[in-house]
Amino acid sequence: MLCLGTLSGTSMNAKEFILCEIKGEKIIPLDYLSEKFDEADKLREIVLRVSAIDLETIALLHDIVGMSFARSLKKFLKRVGNKPKVIGFHGQTIFHKEIKTPNEKMTGVKAITLQIGEVSFLSAVAKVPVIYDFRKSDISAGGRGAPLSPLIHYVLFKNVSKKTCVLNLGGIANISLLDSDFRKVRGEDVGPANAILDFVSRKKLGADYDKDGFFASQGKVISGISQEMFNFFKETKSKTLGIEVEKAKSMIEKYLDHYRAEDILRTLLEVSVSLISERIKKAKADVVIICGGGARNKFMLKRLSEEIKCPLYTSEEFGIAPEYIEPILFAYLAYLRINGKKIDMRNITGSSFPYLPGKICEI
Repeated sequence: MLCLGTLSGTSMNAKEFILCEIKGEKIIPLDYLSEKFDEADKLREIVLRVSAIDLETIALLHDIVGMSFARSLKKFLKRVGNKPKVIGFHGQTIFHKEIKTPNEKMTGVKAITLQIGEVSFLSAVAKVPVIYDFRKSDISAGGRGAPLSPLIHYVLFKNVSKKTCVLNLGGIANISLLDSDFRKVRGEDVGPANAILDFVSRKKLGADYDKDGFFASQGKVISGISQEMFNFFKETKSKTLGIEVEKAKSMIEKYLDHYRAEDILRTLLEVSVSLISERIKKAKADVVIICGGGARNKFMLKRLSEEIKCPLYTSEEFGIAPEYIEPILFAYLAYLRINGKKIDMRNITGSSFPYLPGKICEI
């Protein structure tokens, strides 16, 4: 079955689309598109500071993001020439917070989350069902809504080694500890990856990101900031991160006028490396597979290799480009949903029972 997955990451660098042929757990990526948000829309700028925006604007953004994805989807479908049977759409996350002490209004709910992007526009363009709101499905089943990526990491890499760790370096760094038995798979967010680095790059360098980690590699660690940021993320004790990353951006912003871009970037990169390597060492993984946009950051990979000291590979070395993994996840979840197949995330997100992932929109 042809399935299409699409999303934009935490750093909102691009809208990503992937077309796959899926039969059971056999997934073949066929084509991929990564397209930046239109400068005229200023979507990226607005969404990245959405916490300061009123609800009317959020409602407007919900439609504009959906329309923007629909325009890019129309272009992608015209290029590939094949019509998928179903589309999986994650949308743009603008808020995610794990609830440690549920109040009376949120009894039993482990997280609150909001993804924007009106799905109806995508279905109207493609004339096929679009599956969406995957995090809410998990939360409704008693889970934290994230991470969902261990499911696709398991499908793609379960046979690599007995103790494989898949490290996704997106806006947030999350890991999946794999096992041949999915019931024993574990996954969690471990700290920031690209989101805060990209935030500093935009503010200090006027660039979307620090390509290959070049500027970070020229910097020195600022010990006070390093300790502050490391302690902040260690003390959150959340298995899913969202609002914490936004708070960390505010924390780092006060230092931007006082230090070189190189030194701030190096400091933040080392904080991420420390948090990630500490968790992977604790898991005693014998192989680490890296995916996500951060897999292209050569300096970060160098530092991770030095700290973790076990074989590190990018997913590309297993035949799948690092950028493909997350959109493949949503193509696969859409495939499962449209075929009525439930997923069991009890040991990953803390959900209470197996459930059908996402909701169906068909125009």
